[in-house]
Amino acid sequence: MKLVKLQEKQVKIPEHWAEVPFSKFLKYFKLTKSFKTEEEQDAEYGDSKTKEFKVTLDNLNANTKTICFWTGLSEEEISMCNIEDVSEVMTDLKFMTEAYHTMNINSFKFKGEEYFVPEIGMKKQTFGSYIEAEQVELNNKELEDGKLQALPRQIAILCKKKEEVETNLSDDVIDEREKLFKELDMATIWDVGFFLTKHETRLLSSTLMYLKQEKQLQQKK
Repeated sequence: MKLVKLQEKQVKIPEHWAEVPFSKFLKYFKLTKSFKTEEEQDAEYGDSKTKEFKVTLDNLNANTKTICFWTGLSEEEISMCNIEDVSEVMTDLKFMTEAYHTMNINSFKFKGEEYFVPEIGMKKQTFGSYIEAEQVELNNKELEDGKLQALPRQIAILCKKKEEVETNLSDDVIDEREKLFKELDMATIWDVGFFLTKHETRLLSSTLMYLKQEKQLQQKK
């Protein structure tokens, strides 16, 4: 976290995604829903002579709300700040508008525990694994609809401790971990979320294939 001085107040702001917990990001994501997109501005302002001025005001309003959110200062306090200091804060927060480059990870550590992402084509799978894959597919549909709150539960379903890898977690454990993972940093969320989304189809396919083979073996007995 970076310590900055605004209006004689020392405030901390994040410098990268590893310093942003999911719960905080989700609140910010909901805030950005109130910002006008370029398409909305074009539709509302058309080719009017005042379009450029109105767009500038919209962007200024969005930047002000963004700074208020991450610094905890009010709009009145921000309006009294030195413009150079405010511009510096916006530059520090620029990483949020830039493309995040995900990393390939096999596991992540959180609050003293290590959780492993699922392996593709696991040898041991059960019908419970199929149910898990179905749950993940459901969560992915929610993500496609822009419902980012589905991410912690998706991770809670599939990412397990070493001794849990070949077991099916109870709903109570998943519910508890979903709450826990809401405090995961966004760098981990992006990395794990990208992996799970990327490999969802293969995970589901390998599970179905295993179940089909198991059924055939049982029929031969």
